[in-house]
Amino acid sequence: MNNQASGGAAPSAAEGTRPGKEWRKFLLLAFVGLPITMTLAIAAYGFVVWFLQILFFGPPS
Repeated sequence: MNNQASGGAAPSAAEGTRPGKEWRKFLLLAFVGLPITMTLAIAAYGFVVWFLQILFFGPPS
């Protein structure tokens, strides 16, 4: 069946992708995407704690 007719399904194992391209994606995610995501998550957590201290709980004693 034609991929265009079936809604553009993923390529089969016979067509495949180059291993070098997968390594590049992995390294980009591991050394760029993950650190950025973790930095944003930690910053968001710090903001939530700060905001809750201002509104409800006060500074730590």
